[in-house]
Amino acid sequence: MPAENPPTQPPRDVLTQDLSVFSINRILTWAAVLLPWGMLISYLQVFWTYSPQYQYGWLVVPLGLRLYFLRWNSLAHRQRTNGIGASGATVLFASLIAPLWFIRQATTHWSVPGYGLTVLVVAYSFALLALMGGWKLSRQMIVPIFFIFVAVKLPLTPEQWMIQSLSRFVAGASVEVLHLFGIPALKSGNLVVLSRGIIGISEACSGINSLQSLFMVAVFLGEERRMRMWLRFFMVGLGVFLSLAFNIVRILILSLVCLRNGMTNFEQWHDNAGWSILLVSLGIMIWVANEIGGKVKSDGSGPPPALRKIPTWMAASLTAGFLLTVVGTEAWYRIHDAKTPEARHVEIRWPKAKPTYTSIEIPNRVRDITLCTDGQSGRWSEGDGSEWTLSLLKFGGGVKGTSQWAPMHTPDICFPSAGMPLKATHPVTRLSVPGGQMVFNCWEFRTPRGPVFVFYCRHSEGSSEAADAFLQDMFGINRALQGQRNLGQQTVEFAVTGYGDYEKAFKAFKEQVPWCVVLSK
Repeated sequence: MPAENPPTQPPRDVLTQDLSVFSINRILTWAAVLLPWGMLISYLQVFWTYSPQYQYGWLVVPLGLRLYFLRWNSLAHRQRTNGIGASGATVLFASLIAPLWFIRQATTHWSVPGYGLTVLVVAYSFALLALMGGWKLSRQMIVPIFFIFVAVKLPLTPEQWMIQSLSRFVAGASVEVLHLFGIPALKSGNLVVLSRGIIGISEACSGINSLQSLFMVAVFLGEERRMRMWLRFFMVGLGVFLSLAFNIVRILILSLVCLRNGMTNFEQWHDNAGWSILLVSLGIMIWVANEIGGKVKSDGSGPPPALRKIPTWMAASLTAGFLLTVVGTEAWYRIHDAKTPEARHVEIRWPKAKPTYTSIEIPNRVRDITLCTDGQSGRWSEGDGSEWTLSLLKFGGGVKGTSQWAPMHTPDICFPSAGMPLKATHPVTRLSVPGGQMVFNCWEFRTPRGPVFVFYCRHSEGSSEAADAFLQDMFGINRALQGQRNLGQQTVEFAVTGYGDYEKAFKAFKEQVPWCVVLSK
């Protein structure tokens, strides 16, 4: 009697099949999938936690998971294809993650390693899916995998260009709207000048941050509703329009509050107006998405057909490589933390004996914007008619005060925002001060009262040598090899008026610095 054929078993997904929790291959596969994402999120969470501009990033993780599983379920009956070259691509991207993770620890202020880390993790995940299910499956997961880019900190140059350009546009448009209502107002850089006060960078321009939040929402809704490509671009354009339009409304509200009450309770109105406008914008975008995109698209038929198993040795190698990268990097920097040269701090000898000296209190809102941990400032005049303003900001070591914050608010960014256009950039100068040397950059800005010369130095505590703060990015590898990370930084800024040309201003500054600035251990 012929033997009966055993019943055919449907293929099962290696990531979701009903296997014992003790399956080594399954555990190692999940580890190989999730570990690089854990590394990436640990990098991004610093910006999501401390930078107001990127706090929406905490929503990206759950929203991204929703998009992933919605798309995953819709692939249930698609035919599996070969993933030619996927093994090599997976190993290549995994191996490149390690050196970038190592360098990133010492160059948190440099966007290239951080952005590169995101690119590599996304590319690795893309290749890993191709290895298990073919390039066709991997391509159809492209939006959920790439969704993390909406919450990655942009490189400093394009980020500042975008913020400053949009801020100037909103400020200018707001002034025109105020004129239509018969309210006298002037635009000065990114500021709106009213008769009873100035709506500054933290009031008029922080609302631009909603642009990035609405961009995230537009991408999410477009994928969730499976909109056609042109409709997705429409949603992005709608988000940009709503952000700019409602920020103009926001400034109008704040202007009316300022004219009526002055700056009393201004911060409360600022926060309430911001949140209200953001919620209204989100409501409009969700309503539009429901109208043009319909309901959430998901066939609900379960996960895709069986994926190829990653060989256990390969999953184990990938997992071990990521663990070794994290543990080894942390061990390297902790060993060198104990060997870091004794910190050298900048101390200011404030000229309090001068009759014209005035101490300037740095407002809390300025501290919140710059993310500095401490700050001091003073102003005085000299006998030759020149006026001097000196500021010292400290960005303490550790997580919140790491060096990524100091380069974000340099004079060439902040002064034009306050209505003082950049006229010239003068040579970088190394000057001797008591206790060592410091490197100063110099910018010249235009004002109605004459030029303003700003001499600026960014000093890293623990650095053994003085270096130009704007060229330190080129030596990120050297700092990593020396095990220097989370170094506190201090910025020294002299703003000088009363001199008609750079040579006279620099001569006076060169004489003034040794009397005011000291490097001490």
